[in-house]
Amino acid sequence: MATAIRAIPTLYGETAKSFESEATRTEQNPGTQDYRHEAEVVANFLRTNNWL
Repeated sequence: MATAIRAIPTLYGETAKSFESEATRTEQNPGTQDYRHEAEVVANFLRTNNWL
């Protein structure tokens, strides 16, 4: 059976610059993980419930 061929999206403009910047930063620090989004979600939850 054949595997379906899928198109790979191409990034342009500011999205491409942002992606390249994050990829470079990740390559320089391969053992780190980015939890900024999760921290923001928790902070918003705490603010919403007046706990922060």
